[in-house]
Amino acid sequence: MELKVSHEAGYVLAGTEGSIDDSAEALFLEYLHPLLGQKGTKLVLDLSKSNYITSKGLGQLVALAAHANMNSSKVVLAACSPFIAVVLDRSKLSAFFTVAATVPEAISSLTS
Repeated sequence: MELKVSHEAGYVLAGTEGSIDDSAEALFLEYLHPLLGQKGTKLVLDLSKSNYITSKGLGQLVALAAHANMNSSKVVLAACSPFIAVVLDRSKLSAFFTVAATVPEAISSLTS
């Protein structure tokens, strides 16, 4: 998996590319967890270029959201592929995450 991070006005935009699997752990720990450790960080995680997620990848998303919640930060998952959307729904994790259909919708939910 690849991860691109950009700091925007009022939020951070991160995009994944490729399968979200055990390779996500090192990238999330290096780039996203430190940001979410800062109180009040708003992160949009664009999943539009990731068509597949493994159980380890799902665990990494849960860890991100939990870390954000502990630090009064927020993560919004945006533009999930159909496969990832089904995995979130069937695992009942769609109720745990904030999910937006598009990146602009996710940004709007954080800035309004």
